[in-house]
Amino acid sequence: MSNDKEIIPLLDNRSEDDSNCSTGCGTCSSTGCTGGLGIKAGSEKDVVYRNIFIFILAAIVMIVSSFLIMKILTAVFE
Repeated sequence: MSNDKEIIPLLDNRSEDDSNCSTGCGTCSSTGCTGGLGIKAGSEKDVVYRNIFIFILAAIVMIVSSFLIMKILTAVFE
């Protein structure tokens, strides 16, 4: 065997290459595609809980605001 083989790293965390911006993921990061709800593989638990909490909070705000708008419009046009 030859000792002059070049070692190629599988993942280089130091590079910030945005050359894959046109991929189907919709993100311009070299770390790859995110999973469901924007959670990347290997995320810490606090990051996962924070993302899920933000999505649940946004859903509650949308539901409450649409209910209030519906009530206001019903009261105005009756």
